[in-house]
Amino acid sequence: MLLAAFIAVGPFTWLMSFFVTTLGDYLWNVIPLGFWTANEGPEVDWQGGWTIFYWGWWISWAPFVGMFIARISRGRTIREFMVGVMFVPTTIAFFWLCMFGGNAIWQELNSAGGPGVAGGAGVIETVRNWDLPGALYKTIANLGTTSWMGDVGWISWPLSALATLLLASWFITSSDSGTLVITTMLSMGDDDPPKIFRIVWGLGEGLVAAVLLLAGGLGALQTASIAAGFPISIILLLMAWGLVKSLAEDSSAVSAPTETTAPDGTRIAQELHA
Repeated sequence: MLLAAFIAVGPFTWLMSFFVTTLGDYLWNVIPLGFWTANEGPEVDWQGGWTIFYWGWWISWAPFVGMFIARISRGRTIREFMVGVMFVPTTIAFFWLCMFGGNAIWQELNSAGGPGVAGGAGVIETVRNWDLPGALYKTIANLGTTSWMGDVGWISWPLSALATLLLASWFITSSDSGTLVITTMLSMGDDDPPKIFRIVWGLGEGLVAAVLLLAGGLGALQTASIAAGFPISIILLLMAWGLVKSLAEDSSAVSAPTETTAPDGTRIAQELHA
């Protein structure tokens, strides 16, 4: 519903062209930008605050997220797993980010005062002040006054409430998944770990998050995520090598027959077709 509102109320044609253009730019530049290294002050700050932090953040999530996804994907083939976990969600994430970020960019490009100046949409200034959650709500607030439908400012409050609900549900379900994986490992792989384990660890995660929010320690948490991501990245490379090696040595993985006739005279092609 939130995504549909951003598409319907926002500049639909501009957003669709923005999505196609951005996707093409990403596919064309992803490898060169992946090796780009900042050298100057502002660029170094940007790369550390966005690129490197998000790399470390994703990698630090990999151990428990990977185990959780593997658990709910039991019975799937590797091909189904790759398509269902890597390609489909990535494409949806591209579209989601383009619809939300695209609305914010369009608002700045078409504001009365121009992007990032007095009288502008104010989204860029919010991001510059590192009030990242505020940028979402600023975009929603502008959505009601910059829509092609006219002044529909009444839509801002329900969309803000819906966004808050979605953010809360995302954090809660992510914490629940993380707790499940932690307690599964503590229970030596038990698929149904004791509920007291999940309660204790769930409360612990919530308390740590609350303390960090109240104490303003999210910067330290980001630094810890980057620091944890580096050694885990080495482990992930070793795991990938181990997976390829184990698949190559798997006795159940046999090559497709090249002959059309089996030793007993049976035509293999006909049997496979049947």
